Amino acid sequence: MTGPDEIPSAAAGAEMLRVGPHQRDALADGMVLTAVVRPRARGTAEGLGESAEALAEVYEVLRTTLTAPGGDGPPLQQVVPHRPGATGTGDWSVRLLPDDGGRIELTARARCLDHESLLLVAETLSGAASAGAGAGAGQGGGPGDPEDDVPEALQYADVAEWLHDVLTDPEAATARSGRLVDGADVAEDDELLERLRALAPQQPAAGNGTPAGTPVARVTIGEPRADGTGTADDIGDLVLTAWLVVLRRFCGADTVTVRVRNSLRAVPELRAIPGPLSAWPALRQHLDGDRPLADVLDAVRAARAVQRDTAELIADLSRVAGPLAFSHVTVPAASPVESLTAAASPAGLHLHSVTCPDRTDLTLDGVHAAGLGAEVAGRLLEAVAQVVRELRRDQKTTVGRVRLGVPAEAVGRAATPTALAWEDRMLTDLVLATARDLPSAIAVRCGKREWTYRQLVSGAAACAARLGRVCGRDENDGSGERVVAVRISDPVQRLTGQLAVLLSGAAYLVVDPTDPDARVRELLAEAGARACVVSGTEPELHRVGTGGDALPVVPVDSGDIGDTAPHPSPAGATDADEAPGRQDDLAYLLFTSGSTGRPKPVAVTHRNVVNYLGWLVDAGLVTTGTVLPATAAPVFDASLKQLWAPLAVGGTVHLPSPGQSPAEVLAAAVTDPATTSLNTVPRLWQETLAGLDGDAVPRRDQPLTVLLGGEALPAELVSRTERLLPGTRVWNLYGPSEATANASASPLAGPSEPVDLGDPVGGTTLHVLDDALQPVPSGAVGELYVGGAGVARGYAGRGALTAARFLPDPFSTVPGARLYRTGDLVRLGPSGRPRYLGRADDQVKVRGQRVEPGEIEAVLSRHPQVTTSVAGVRDDRLVAWIVPGGQGNPDPGELRDLCDSALPAYMVPAVFVPVERVPLTVNGKVDRAALPDPEAAHLRGTGTVQPPRTPLEEVVAEVWRSVLGLDRIGVHDGFFALGGDSIRAMHTVARMRELMGIEIPLREFLAATTVESQAQLLLRHDHDGSVSAFADAYAALGEEAGDPTTPLTTPSMTSARRGSHE
Repeated sequence: MTGPDEIPSAAAGAEMLRVGPHQRDALADGMVLTAVVRPRARGTAEGLGESAEALAEVYEVLRTTLTAPGGDGPPLQQVVPHRPGATGTGDWSVRLLPDDGGRIELTARARCLDHESLLLVAETLSGAASAGAGAGAGQGGGPGDPEDDVPEALQYADVAEWLHDVLTDPEAATARSGRLVDGADVAEDDELLERLRALAPQQPAAGNGTPAGTPVARVTIGEPRADGTGTADDIGDLVLTAWLVVLRRFCGADTVTVRVRNSLRAVPELRAIPGPLSAWPALRQHLDGDRPLADVLDAVRAARAVQRDTAELIADLSRVAGPLAFSHVTVPAASPVESLTAAASPAGLHLHSVTCPDRTDLTLDGVHAAGLGAEVAGRLLEAVAQVVRELRRDQKTTVGRVRLGVPAEAVGRAATPTALAWEDRMLTDLVLATARDLPSAIAVRCGKREWTYRQLVSGAAACAARLGRVCGRDENDGSGERVVAVRISDPVQRLTGQLAVLLSGAAYLVVDPTDPDARVRELLAEAGARACVVSGTEPELHRVGTGGDALPVVPVDSGDIGDTAPHPSPAGATDADEAPGRQDDLAYLLFTSGSTGRPKPVAVTHRNVVNYLGWLVDAGLVTTGTVLPATAAPVFDASLKQLWAPLAVGGTVHLPSPGQSPAEVLAAAVTDPATTSLNTVPRLWQETLAGLDGDAVPRRDQPLTVLLGGEALPAELVSRTERLLPGTRVWNLYGPSEATANASASPLAGPSEPVDLGDPVGGTTLHVLDDALQPVPSGAVGELYVGGAGVARGYAGRGALTAARFLPDPFSTVPGARLYRTGDLVRLGPSGRPRYLGRADDQVKVRGQRVEPGEIEAVLSRHPQVTTSVAGVRDDRLVAWIVPGGQGNPDPGELRDLCDSALPAYMVPAVFVPVERVPLTVNGKVDRAALPDPEAAHLRGTGTVQPPRTPLEEVVAEVWRSVLGLDRIGVHDGFFALGGDSIRAMHTVARMRELMGIEIPLREFLAATTVESQAQLLLRHDHDGSVSAFADAYAALGEEAGDPTTPLTTPSMTSARRGSHE
């Protein structure tokens, strides 16, 4: 029959017109299907052309085109009248293969035919060609004549018209709404595709064109079994299940959504009608790591059965395009079709499975397939094949434990030469040897004061002797190990106390002197501390204890180290050489936060420390001439390299002056030409660069080395460092406290996105493992485990927790070796180095989608008015906190457009909140809990607040405004409730010192949390009246300007100071 000139297309065709991020207009391009058949008899090109012409005359769909409608309706089919000598419209073609005249290749676009209809046409053409070859070219009418095999009563145009009527009928729509397939109404998972794209050596751009070639892997399924588990439908379900599992394992997502091609030919009347009759409903599965494969397969079978039963009802949800797609087709055993392939799928990534009698072929195509490269695509296909084999072998295997093919080798590095030379030595041995060899060398510098190695060691030895008399080694203790706390504010005395504890044969535990007494008691009890070293000049810190029992207190006397300290001979400086101990004894305890709120005491041995210091020396990061300011608080493991590494090689420890914040230390050090190295966290370094005056950057005799670690390092920060400080060498450091400060590191030669975790440090191994502790293939997501000489002993006194996190190392030949389970999710990138993806136990999601805040922050950093940013989630909304540049707040519309242009829709923040600076914890990391709520940010200034009542309260409030980035401050507002933290408290104290020349102890400041109480604190320290005079002068400036809240700018400060002295 000949249909009408223009007929509405079926839904499958309509959906192919939909333009999205993973497809191009189907009118211009589409998925290409190719079938190769071998007729029973060899034919000629002339005979093949006549058979194809006859076929096109019978099948109207082969001479039908799709055209865009004039309005908003569905695309229209236009049937071209049959013209003798024409074999189609360009959407399909037929040719004899040049290498073998006995084979025929048919090619069709998906808008013309789908998989089953291409098979139908191929078999019909094969029969016609065979009959024509047997009876003579061009002769028809025999058994193979197309007109004998094709029902003339029903054409694709009739089917399309019927489907159009069904889909537009209100009653049918109501019926469909109650029979949606599970997951069919779920938006496609763009995030998974982005994760797969990250596997590529270089990031491809979306829509980068048709792949040049398609990687292929083969899976041998075997013959159908008597129990039906080898049927055609079952093979498709096996491959689909494997595809879901592989996506979960390579993407690290617990929920996977895939568009699955579903044939509408489940309706018997449509079975023999060629044309695009495929729906693409979504199939969604939650894949926990401990879920058995059998359970997943059963769920897939059930979902697919529903989809097949309701095929005609879900046709309006058809969508060929999508981030991820799957299709399966079976070639009948008696079919002359040798192969059936698909290419240039408009989906982002499309797994196509074709089952022939002797094999199942897998191909991976789609808009982003080419960008993955043959090696990565082949790895994905081999993983699918491996899971299929496991499904046929043992379905009790769980999702997280199934093997995915060839595992990647562990990344390891042998101990460095220096560490090997020190393998029998303790940390104290290294310091004492330096003191013996270089007694007059400068060991410590703090401000303008200096101490030699002789002074440091002799002072520490004197304190160690007193400590030994107070708490000697307990002979009844099997290990003889003791833990001694050090609670001192003065940095020089604190270092002396730490060394004294080590020389006494004990392990030190540094306690923050600003910690509340309750927390101090908790830490001391947890550590089992036997005594506490304190400062003789800080009696208020002497009262320490566990429960009701006070610990023995041993002071560091003022005469132990200082200008009046004894200067013994070099031989006298080594009197502590005989201190007992072994390399496997504890060197220190360090507390890290616990997920339950109970801190965890990490026990680090001398062997751990010596191995780490040996790597630092051999990596060239620490030398005798290194000037590395100690910016990290000693309660954090970054202090290990800043304190003990210089002392081990004869260098100088550079300690901050009392009350000097890490930010102030960095700001001064970066402009000091004597500084050779800096070590901090990326966020604090970002703030340092933001306040850097380019004219103040000095010329250096050697390049500055910047060691950044503790959190993800943005590539943009590396570029900014190289731009503002040319010649600077930037290192990225990674590692938990349980791996002795750092487990991996690497120098960054230039901007690279994303920045990987680097190579293992000396004597360390890195393993990316699955739930069964088996290595995963390169690119698959796994948890990072650290092995080798840096792995700490465990958590002191916490046997169960130690056993859960420190596991026997199955990859080591060293007796008793263990792996530390970091909880970090990573994948090995193209470089073979791990790339950080997130935490296994703390994933950031918005409405079910995983979000990588660093990626959003990297995009926002491109805006010229954004200094830095933090992305996070509040109340199920994605929020970006923005620190504006000097030109004011950026326009939210511009920020949203910027994100729209570079990020998937689910990663575009819903709210942009300007803040003056990013709140940081005491160790310089982002304090996300202190970021203001979006609602509070919008409402700030509209609530009722009690304004400052005195000039001094106004000064305090103005300092808060500048530090916290707020407009209105009340006298009863709490510093921490408004987003303050320890770092901001340091900035506030420094600001007050700059304004009024008054020194406020930080711990007193932290106890006075309101404007009112801080003003009273300032008055208590105003011994000469200078504070009150400054406040009165500042208030007078405000009255002159007609604004009581005059900002504390440099001119106003100068004027207020001048007025306070008149």
